[in-house]
Formats: sequence, C-alpha cells, structure tokens
Amino acid sequence: MTGEHDDLVRALEDDLAALAAADADLERDAEVAERTRIERSALTLADRLRGAAAQVRLTLVGSLDIAGAPTDHGDGWVLLVDGRDEHLVLLAHVVLAHGLGPAGPPASSALDRRPPGSVLRRWCRDRSEAALRTADGATVRGLLLASYADHVDVRELHGAVVSIAVAQLACATRRAALG
Repeated sequence: MTGEHDDLVRALEDDLAALAAADADLERDAEVAERTRIERSALTLADRLRGAAAQVRLTLVGSLDIAGAPTDHGDGWVLLVDGRDEHLVLLAHVVLAHGLGPAGPPASSALDRRPPGSVLRRWCRDRSEAALRTADGATVRGLLLASYADHVDVRELHGAVVSIAVAQLACATRRAALG
C-alpha cells in the first residue's frame, strides 16, 4: 500500500507542478498581450504608413479616395505616388486607411519633422500645376506660385490668384513630369 500511496502522491505532485506551469504560461501570455496592446496604443497613422510596403488607399473627408505607394512623409503628411500622380495627403483629414502594414521605423530625424510646405515649395519651384482639395470639399486647380509658412498661392486656370491655408488642405495632387 505504501508503494501505491507514494505513486499517488507523486502523481498529485506532478499534476500540481503541471497546473503551476500552465498558470505561469497563462500569466506570461496575458502580460505579453497587455504589453502588445500598450505598444500598439502608442502607434500613429503616420507610423503605420511608414511601415507600408505596398500601395495603400486612404479615404479623406468628403469621401475622396486616394491610392498610391507611400514614398515620403513628414510632420502630419504622407506623399503617395500612383503612376505619374503624386498626392500630398494631410493625415488630419484621413478618415479610413486600407492596406496598412505594421509600424515602420520610428520618426526621429529632421526629415520626419518636415512640414507639408516642404513638398509644396518643391512643386512651386518646379512650376507645377496641381489640384488642391480642401477639407470642406472645394477643389482649386491651377499653377502653384508660392508656398508660405501656413498657406500656398495658386493661379487658377482663369487667372485669379487664390491663397489656401495648408491646414485646411486634405490633399494636393500633381501629375509628375515624364522622366
């Protein structure tokens, strides 16, 4: 009976050890899941766009859909390229995003802090024509004349010059010159 009793005690001890190990595994899994939730909660749309390896589709205020591959980014904006079209999208006006990947490398360089005016200045320098869509749905088409700290001047197709507040731009699109 002693041998049978010892076997029973050993079996109970093994069961208790297995239960303790399973409990430790559950605790570890719960901690990993919580840490993952905390890390994800710190990620921004810009972080996810930096990690996108292929084409994404963004729906902006006013139900405007823009698609392209992210090729550049800065403080609150992303540049999507789709064929010959370049789309400067201000992230504050993005409603939906499709095709995002995991987060890209953290934003840390001066390039990551460039304002959207850096792209608009380049387009002005190139004497580009563009279509600028405002957050309220208005579209202005014309030649980009000058980019200032918080607005851009556009000569509309009929000749009038209009200034548009950059913060109110949802998207600016230009057709890139053939290379």
